[in-house]
Amino acid sequence: MEVFREDASVVLRYAEHVEGIGEAALRRVSQREGARIVRLAPFEGVELDVLDLSTLSHTGTFKDWVACVATARALQTRTPVVAAQSSGNTANALACYTAHAGIRSVILYPPDSRRRIHSRLAAHPLVDLVEVDASEQRIKQILREAALAAGVPVLPSLADQYEGNKPRARFLDDAARELGHGWNWHVQALSSAYGPLGHYRGVEELGAAPGPRLLGVQQEAVAPYAEALNGKGADPSAPMLEPTLFRRVLTDDLVAEVRQVCADTGGAVRVLSNRRFLDGQWRAVRLLEDAGVRVTLTPDGEPRERAGLYALCGALAAVEDGLVSPGDRVMVVHTGGSGPAAEPFVPEHTVAEQDAVALMTSLLTRPVPAQRGGTQAQAPGRPPTPHPARSADGGANDGLRVP
Repeated sequence: MEVFREDASVVLRYAEHVEGIGEAALRRVSQREGARIVRLAPFEGVELDVLDLSTLSHTGTFKDWVACVATARALQTRTPVVAAQSSGNTANALACYTAHAGIRSVILYPPDSRRRIHSRLAAHPLVDLVEVDASEQRIKQILREAALAAGVPVLPSLADQYEGNKPRARFLDDAARELGHGWNWHVQALSSAYGPLGHYRGVEELGAAPGPRLLGVQQEAVAPYAEALNGKGADPSAPMLEPTLFRRVLTDDLVAEVRQVCADTGGAVRVLSNRRFLDGQWRAVRLLEDAGVRVTLTPDGEPRERAGLYALCGALAAVEDGLVSPGDRVMVVHTGGSGPAAEPFVPEHTVAEQDAVALMTSLLTRPVPAQRGGTQAQAPGRPPTPHPARSADGGANDGLRVP
Protein backbone atom coordinates (compact mmCIF):
# COMPACT_ATOMS: atom_id res chain seq x y z
CA MET A 1 0.00 0.00 0.00
CA GLU A 2 1.38 3.39 -1.01
CA VAL A 3 1.40 5.95 1.82
CA PHE A 4 3.52 8.85 0.50
CA ARG A 5 4.65 9.98 -2.95
CA GLU A 6 6.53 12.60 -4.95
CA ASP A 7 5.42 12.03 -8.51
CA ALA A 8 7.57 14.55 -10.39
CA SER A 9 11.07 15.04 -8.97
CA VAL A 10 12.50 14.85 -5.47
CA VAL A 11 15.57 16.68 -6.77
CA LEU A 12 13.47 19.64 -7.96
CA ARG A 13 11.31 19.54 -4.85
CA TYR A 14 14.42 20.36 -2.80
CA ALA A 15 16.43 22.13 -5.51
CA GLU A 16 17.21 25.13 -3.30
CA HIS A 17 19.19 22.83 -1.02
CA VAL A 18 21.40 21.32 -3.76
CA GLU A 19 24.75 22.97 -3.19
CA GLY A 20 26.55 24.65 -6.07
CA ILE A 21 23.90 24.10 -8.78
CA GLY A 22 21.23 26.56 -9.84
CA GLU A 23 17.62 25.49 -10.01
CA ALA A 24 17.46 26.44 -13.70
CA ALA A 25 20.14 23.89 -14.58
CA LEU A 26 18.41 21.19 -12.56
CA ARG A 27 15.09 21.94 -14.25
CA ARG A 28 16.77 21.82 -17.64
CA VAL A 29 18.01 18.24 -17.13
CA SER A 30 15.35 16.78 -14.83
CA GLN A 31 13.24 14.02 -16.39
CA ARG A 32 11.53 12.36 -13.44
CA GLU A 33 13.31 11.59 -10.19
CA GLY A 34 10.29 10.52 -8.19
CA ALA A 35 9.95 8.42 -5.08
CA ARG A 36 7.26 6.85 -2.97
CA ILE A 37 6.83 4.99 0.30
CA VAL A 38 4.87 1.75 0.38
CA ARG A 39 3.84 -0.22 3.45
CA LEU A 40 4.45 -3.95 3.72
CA ALA A 41 2.64 -6.35 6.00
CA PRO A 42 4.15 -6.35 9.53
CA PHE A 43 6.77 -9.04 10.16
CA GLU A 44 7.11 -10.59 13.62
CA GLY A 45 5.82 -7.42 15.25
CA VAL A 46 8.01 -5.06 13.19
CA GLU A 47 6.49 -2.40 10.93
CA LEU A 48 8.08 -2.45 7.47
CA ASP A 49 8.01 0.40 4.96
CA VAL A 50 9.83 0.53 1.64
CA LEU A 51 11.32 3.66 0.10
CA ASP A 52 10.74 2.87 -3.56
CA LEU A 53 13.35 4.77 -5.57
CA SER A 54 12.75 2.70 -8.68
CA THR A 55 9.15 2.86 -9.90
CA LEU A 56 8.99 6.65 -10.36
CA SER A 57 12.56 7.18 -11.58
CA HIS A 58 13.13 7.69 -15.28
CA THR A 59 15.59 4.80 -15.79
CA GLY A 60 14.36 2.80 -12.82
CA THR A 61 17.00 3.35 -10.13
CA PHE A 62 18.10 5.87 -7.51
CA LYS A 63 21.08 6.68 -9.73
CA ASP A 64 18.78 9.04 -11.66
CA TRP A 65 19.00 11.52 -8.77
CA VAL A 66 22.81 11.53 -8.96
CA ALA A 67 22.78 11.68 -12.77
CA CYS A 68 20.41 14.65 -12.65
CA VAL A 69 22.71 16.55 -10.28
CA ALA A 70 25.93 15.59 -12.11
CA THR A 71 24.53 16.47 -15.54
CA ALA A 72 23.16 19.78 -14.29
CA ARG A 73 26.59 20.68 -12.93
CA ALA A 74 28.20 19.75 -16.27
CA LEU A 75 25.60 21.79 -18.14
CA GLN A 76 26.15 24.76 -15.84
CA THR A 77 29.90 24.67 -16.56
CA ARG A 78 29.26 24.14 -20.30
CA THR A 79 31.09 20.79 -20.34
CA PRO A 80 30.65 19.08 -23.74
CA VAL A 81 32.09 15.61 -22.99
CA VAL A 82 32.27 13.50 -19.84
CA ALA A 83 33.70 10.13 -18.85
CA ALA A 84 32.34 7.59 -16.38
CA GLN A 85 32.55 4.00 -15.19
CA SER A 86 29.67 1.90 -13.93
CA SER A 87 28.40 -1.54 -13.00
CA GLY A 88 25.19 -0.82 -14.91
CA ASN A 89 22.75 1.57 -13.26
CA THR A 90 24.95 4.66 -13.31
CA ALA A 91 25.73 3.94 -16.97
CA ASN A 92 22.04 3.93 -17.87
CA ALA A 93 21.29 7.03 -15.82
CA LEU A 94 24.23 9.10 -17.09
CA ALA A 95 23.62 8.00 -20.68
CA CYS A 96 20.00 9.11 -20.42
CA TYR A 97 20.58 12.40 -18.63
CA THR A 98 23.66 13.60 -20.51
CA ALA A 99 22.10 12.75 -23.87
CA HIS A 100 18.97 14.65 -22.85
CA ALA A 101 21.17 17.67 -22.09
CA GLY A 102 23.20 17.43 -25.33
CA ILE A 103 26.39 16.30 -23.57
CA ARG A 104 28.42 13.37 -24.91
CA SER A 105 29.37 10.56 -22.52
CA VAL A 106 31.87 7.71 -22.76
CA ILE A 107 31.26 5.06 -20.12
CA LEU A 108 33.27 1.99 -19.08
CA TYR A 109 31.54 -1.08 -17.65
CA PRO A 110 32.48 -4.73 -16.88
CA PRO A 111 31.06 -7.71 -18.83
CA ASP A 112 28.95 -8.91 -15.89
CA SER A 113 26.91 -5.71 -16.20
CA ARG A 114 26.06 -6.12 -19.88
CA ARG A 115 22.66 -7.62 -19.03
CA ARG A 116 21.72 -4.41 -17.24
CA ILE A 117 22.56 -1.95 -20.03
CA HIS A 118 19.54 -0.58 -21.92
CA SER A 119 20.26 -0.88 -25.63
CA ARG A 120 18.00 2.08 -26.45
CA LEU A 121 20.14 4.38 -24.33
CA ALA A 122 23.40 2.93 -25.62
CA ALA A 123 22.29 3.55 -29.21
CA HIS A 124 22.07 7.33 -28.75
CA PRO A 125 24.66 9.17 -30.93
CA LEU A 126 25.98 11.05 -27.89
CA VAL A 127 26.63 7.85 -25.91
CA ASP A 128 29.55 5.40 -26.13
CA LEU A 129 29.61 2.41 -23.79
CA VAL A 130 32.87 0.49 -23.62
CA GLU A 131 33.07 -3.04 -22.21
CA VAL A 132 36.38 -4.09 -20.67
CA ASP A 133 37.07 -7.32 -18.80
CA ALA A 134 39.15 -6.00 -15.92
CA SER A 135 39.03 -5.69 -12.16
CA GLU A 136 37.12 -2.89 -10.52
CA GLN A 137 40.32 -1.13 -9.50
CA ARG A 138 41.81 -1.46 -12.97
CA ILE A 139 38.64 -0.06 -14.58
CA LYS A 140 38.86 2.97 -12.30
CA GLN A 141 42.53 3.41 -13.21
CA ILE A 142 41.78 3.16 -16.95
CA LEU A 143 39.09 5.80 -16.54
CA ARG A 144 41.39 8.20 -14.69
CA GLU A 145 44.18 7.84 -17.23
CA ALA A 146 41.92 8.30 -20.25
CA ALA A 147 40.06 11.26 -18.75
CA LEU A 148 43.33 12.95 -17.86
CA ALA A 149 44.74 12.35 -21.34
CA ALA A 150 41.58 13.72 -22.97
CA GLY A 151 41.16 16.60 -20.53
CA VAL A 152 37.57 15.76 -19.63
CA PRO A 153 35.89 15.39 -16.22
CA VAL A 154 34.82 12.11 -14.65
CA LEU A 155 31.17 11.93 -13.61
CA PRO A 156 29.72 11.73 -11.08
CA SER A 157 32.08 13.60 -8.79
CA LEU A 158 32.15 12.86 -5.07
CA ALA A 159 30.21 16.08 -4.48
CA ASP A 160 27.56 14.94 -6.98
CA GLN A 161 27.22 11.59 -5.22
CA TYR A 162 26.46 13.28 -1.91
CA GLU A 163 24.32 16.11 -3.30
CA GLY A 164 22.28 13.68 -5.37
CA ASN A 165 21.45 11.58 -2.32
CA LYS A 166 20.95 14.25 0.34
CA PRO A 167 17.36 15.08 -0.79
CA ARG A 168 16.32 11.68 0.55
CA ALA A 169 16.56 13.06 4.08
CA ARG A 170 14.18 15.93 3.33
CA PHE A 171 11.76 13.64 1.52
CA LEU A 172 11.62 11.26 4.49
CA ASP A 173 11.32 14.16 6.90
CA ASP A 174 8.29 15.46 5.00
CA ALA A 175 6.85 11.94 4.93
CA ALA A 176 7.35 11.49 8.67
CA ARG A 177 5.51 14.73 9.36
CA GLU A 178 2.58 13.71 7.19
CA LEU A 179 2.43 10.11 8.42
CA GLY A 180 2.92 11.03 12.06
CA HIS A 181 5.91 8.76 12.67
CA GLY A 182 9.53 8.27 11.73
CA TRP A 183 11.62 5.10 11.52
CA ASN A 184 14.01 3.35 13.91
CA TRP A 185 16.09 1.73 11.16
CA HIS A 186 17.26 2.75 7.67
CA VAL A 187 18.24 -0.35 5.69
CA GLN A 188 20.15 -0.39 2.41
CA ALA A 189 22.41 -2.75 0.50
CA LEU A 190 25.91 -1.28 0.40
CA SER A 191 28.34 -1.07 -2.50
CA SER A 192 30.09 2.30 -2.34
CA ALA A 193 27.51 3.48 0.24
CA TYR A 194 27.10 6.95 -1.28
CA GLY A 195 23.31 6.60 -1.01
CA PRO A 196 23.08 6.18 2.77
CA LEU A 197 26.02 8.49 3.41
CA GLY A 198 24.36 11.23 1.38
CA HIS A 199 21.15 10.57 3.30
CA TYR A 200 22.83 10.96 6.68
CA ARG A 201 24.58 14.13 5.54
CA GLY A 202 21.13 15.40 4.63
CA VAL A 203 19.85 14.39 8.08
CA GLU A 204 22.66 16.42 9.63
CA GLU A 205 21.81 19.46 7.47
CA LEU A 206 18.25 19.23 8.71
CA GLY A 207 19.45 19.36 12.30
CA ALA A 208 17.91 15.94 12.90
CA ALA A 209 21.12 13.98 13.56
CA PRO A 210 21.87 11.24 14.33
CA GLY A 211 18.78 9.89 12.55
CA PRO A 212 17.56 6.28 12.41
CA ARG A 213 19.94 3.39 12.95
CA LEU A 214 21.77 2.41 9.77
CA LEU A 215 21.65 -1.22 8.77
CA GLY A 216 23.98 -1.82 5.84
CA VAL A 217 23.62 -5.16 4.04
CA GLN A 218 26.45 -6.68 2.01
CA GLN A 219 26.53 -9.82 -0.09
CA GLU A 220 28.73 -12.72 0.90
CA ALA A 221 31.13 -12.38 -2.05
CA VAL A 222 31.82 -8.65 -1.66
CA ALA A 223 31.71 -7.24 1.88
CA PRO A 224 34.54 -4.75 2.47
CA TYR A 225 32.53 -2.57 4.88
CA ALA A 226 31.61 -5.55 7.04
CA GLU A 227 35.26 -6.60 7.10
CA ALA A 228 36.46 -3.10 7.98
CA LEU A 229 33.89 -2.61 10.75
CA ASN A 230 33.57 -6.14 12.10
CA GLY A 231 36.86 -7.79 11.27
CA LYS A 232 35.07 -10.48 9.28
CA GLY A 233 33.87 -9.91 5.75
CA ALA A 234 33.48 -11.75 2.47
CA ASP A 235 33.99 -15.40 1.71
CA PRO A 236 36.38 -15.34 -1.27
CA SER A 237 35.01 -18.67 -2.49
CA ALA A 238 31.40 -17.46 -2.63
CA PRO A 239 29.99 -16.53 -6.05
CA MET A 240 28.86 -12.95 -6.61
CA LEU A 241 25.08 -12.86 -6.91
CA GLU A 242 24.60 -9.16 -7.64
CA PRO A 243 27.17 -7.40 -9.88
CA THR A 244 25.90 -3.90 -8.99
CA LEU A 245 27.18 -4.47 -5.45
CA PHE A 246 30.71 -5.01 -6.68
CA ARG A 247 32.91 -2.48 -4.90
CA ARG A 248 35.70 -4.51 -3.28
CA VAL A 249 38.18 -1.79 -2.33
CA LEU A 250 37.16 1.22 -0.24
CA THR A 251 38.87 4.48 0.57
CA ASP A 252 39.77 5.23 4.18
CA ASP A 253 37.38 8.20 4.10
CA LEU A 254 34.41 6.05 3.13
CA VAL A 255 35.16 3.46 5.81
CA ALA A 256 35.58 6.17 8.43
CA GLU A 257 32.28 7.83 7.50
CA VAL A 258 30.28 4.59 7.56
CA ARG A 259 31.91 3.67 10.87
CA GLN A 260 30.96 7.07 12.29
CA VAL A 261 27.35 6.81 11.11
CA CYS A 262 27.07 3.37 12.70
CA ALA A 263 28.58 4.68 15.93
CA ASP A 264 26.33 7.75 16.00
CA THR A 265 23.11 5.88 15.21
CA GLY A 266 23.80 2.55 16.90
CA GLY A 267 23.82 0.93 13.49
CA ALA A 268 25.60 -2.02 11.92
CA VAL A 269 26.83 -3.53 8.67
CA ARG A 270 26.02 -7.20 8.18
CA VAL A 271 26.87 -9.87 5.63
CA LEU A 272 23.93 -11.78 4.17
CA SER A 273 25.07 -15.24 3.10
CA ASN A 274 24.23 -16.47 -0.37
CA ARG A 275 22.22 -19.32 1.12
CA ARG A 276 20.16 -17.04 3.31
CA PHE A 277 19.55 -14.57 0.50
CA LEU A 278 18.49 -17.23 -2.00
CA ASP A 279 16.23 -18.84 0.61
CA GLY A 280 14.48 -15.49 1.17
CA GLN A 281 14.64 -13.89 -2.27
CA TRP A 282 11.20 -14.95 -3.52
CA ARG A 283 9.53 -14.14 -0.21
CA ALA A 284 10.95 -10.63 -0.62
CA VAL A 285 9.65 -10.44 -4.20
CA ARG A 286 6.16 -11.45 -3.07
CA LEU A 287 6.15 -8.92 -0.23
CA LEU A 288 7.14 -6.12 -2.60
CA GLU A 289 4.67 -7.07 -5.30
CA ASP A 290 1.85 -7.45 -2.76
CA ALA A 291 2.57 -3.83 -1.76
CA GLY A 292 2.58 -2.62 -5.38
CA VAL A 293 6.30 -2.63 -6.19
CA ARG A 294 6.90 -4.55 -9.39
CA VAL A 295 10.10 -6.61 -9.53
CA THR A 296 11.27 -6.99 -13.11
CA LEU A 297 12.54 -10.42 -14.15
CA THR A 298 15.02 -11.36 -16.84
CA PRO A 299 13.98 -13.75 -19.65
CA ASP A 300 15.32 -16.66 -17.56
CA GLY A 301 13.02 -15.75 -14.69
CA GLU A 302 15.54 -14.21 -12.31
CA PRO A 303 15.27 -10.71 -10.78
CA ARG A 304 16.97 -8.22 -13.06
CA GLU A 305 18.47 -6.48 -10.06
CA ARG A 306 18.89 -7.67 -6.50
CA ALA A 307 20.14 -4.67 -4.51
CA GLY A 308 16.67 -3.80 -3.20
CA LEU A 309 15.99 -7.47 -2.52
CA TYR A 310 19.22 -7.66 -0.52
CA ALA A 311 18.04 -4.75 1.61
CA LEU A 312 14.67 -6.35 2.31
CA CYS A 313 16.12 -9.83 2.92
CA GLY A 314 18.70 -8.24 5.21
CA ALA A 315 15.98 -6.44 7.15
CA LEU A 316 13.95 -9.64 7.57
CA ALA A 317 17.07 -11.52 8.69
CA ALA A 318 17.81 -8.79 11.24
CA VAL A 319 14.30 -9.23 12.66
CA GLU A 320 14.70 -13.00 12.80
CA ASP A 321 18.07 -12.63 14.53
CA GLY A 322 16.73 -10.21 17.15
CA LEU A 323 18.75 -7.19 16.04
CA VAL A 324 15.52 -5.42 15.09
CA SER A 325 12.93 -5.64 17.87
CA PRO A 326 9.13 -5.93 17.86
CA GLY A 327 7.61 -2.44 17.81
CA ASP A 328 10.41 -1.01 15.67
CA ARG A 329 9.66 0.74 12.40
CA VAL A 330 12.02 -0.10 9.55
CA MET A 331 12.59 1.80 6.31
CA VAL A 332 13.95 -0.50 3.59
CA VAL A 333 15.48 1.29 0.60
CA HIS A 334 14.57 -0.27 -2.75
CA THR A 335 17.18 1.32 -5.00
CA GLY A 336 16.22 -0.29 -8.30
CA GLY A 337 14.72 -3.25 -10.06
CA SER A 338 11.37 -2.03 -11.39
CA GLY A 339 10.67 -1.00 -14.95
CA PRO A 340 11.18 -2.61 -18.34
CA ALA A 341 13.37 -5.64 -18.86
CA ALA A 342 16.42 -4.62 -20.81
CA GLU A 343 16.38 -5.61 -24.45
CA PRO A 344 19.37 -7.75 -25.48
CA PHE A 345 22.35 -5.42 -25.66
CA VAL A 346 25.16 -6.05 -28.12
CA PRO A 347 28.22 -3.97 -27.18
CA GLU A 348 29.48 -1.53 -29.77
CA HIS A 349 32.91 -1.33 -28.15
CA THR A 350 34.68 -4.24 -26.45
CA VAL A 351 38.33 -3.79 -25.66
CA ALA A 352 41.19 -5.68 -24.07
CA GLU A 353 42.45 -4.27 -20.80
CA GLN A 354 45.80 -3.22 -22.29
CA ASP A 355 44.09 -1.28 -25.10
CA ALA A 356 41.35 0.36 -23.05
CA VAL A 357 43.09 3.66 -22.27
CA ALA A 358 43.86 4.30 -25.93
CA LEU A 359 40.30 3.52 -27.06
CA MET A 360 38.74 5.60 -24.29
CA THR A 361 41.01 8.54 -25.07
CA SER A 362 40.15 8.30 -28.77
CA LEU A 363 36.42 8.27 -28.06
CA LEU A 364 36.66 11.14 -25.60
CA THR A 365 38.56 13.37 -28.01
CA ARG A 366 36.65 12.75 -31.23
CA PRO A 367 34.38 15.55 -32.51
CA VAL A 368 31.00 15.90 -30.84
CA PRO A 369 28.26 14.99 -33.36
CA ALA A 370 25.67 17.59 -34.31
CA GLN A 371 22.26 17.24 -32.69
CA ARG A 372 18.87 17.66 -34.29
CA GLY A 373 18.31 21.17 -35.46
CA GLY A 374 22.07 21.78 -35.63
CA THR A 375 22.51 22.09 -31.86
CA GLN A 376 25.99 21.22 -30.65
CA ALA A 377 26.82 19.79 -27.23
CA GLN A 378 29.17 22.74 -26.58
CA ALA A 379 26.13 25.02 -26.55
CA PRO A 380 23.19 22.74 -25.85
CA GLY A 381 19.72 23.98 -26.61
CA ARG A 382 16.68 22.59 -24.86
CA PRO A 383 15.46 19.43 -26.59
CA PRO A 384 11.79 18.56 -26.72
CA THR A 385 10.41 17.63 -23.31
CA PRO A 386 10.16 13.85 -23.12
CA HIS A 387 6.84 12.21 -22.26
CA PRO A 388 7.79 8.75 -21.01
CA ALA A 389 5.30 5.96 -21.15
CA ARG A 390 3.58 5.25 -17.86
CA SER A 391 2.98 1.85 -16.34
CA ALA A 392 -0.20 0.81 -14.63
CA ASP A 393 1.13 1.81 -11.20
CA GLY A 394 2.01 5.31 -12.37
CA GLY A 395 5.67 4.63 -13.06
CA ALA A 396 7.51 6.57 -15.74
CA ASN A 397 10.39 4.30 -16.58
CA ASP A 398 8.71 1.99 -19.10
CA GLY A 399 9.59 4.21 -22.07
CA LEU A 400 13.23 5.06 -21.29
CA ARG A 401 13.03 7.67 -24.00
CA VAL A 402 15.78 10.13 -24.70
CA PRO A 403 15.40 13.03 -27.11
